[in-house]
Amino acid sequence: MDQYTKILLTIITVCVVVVTLIVVGSAIIHDHDEDHDHDYFEYMEHVIERLESIKERLD
Repeated sequence: MDQYTKILLTIITVCVVVVTLIVVGSAIIHDHDEDHDHDYFEYMEHVIERLESIKERLD
């Protein structure tokens, strides 16, 4: 192989590896955010219920 082919093959390989890492990383982060969002919304519902009960007691 000549120098141009080696450089081109190296660039293509690096691009494929970077794209693969981005896809896998986003999939992992997306799954983690899904679980975290569920816990967050559940916690916020609990906080809202507590605030409503405090408001009722004050009235």
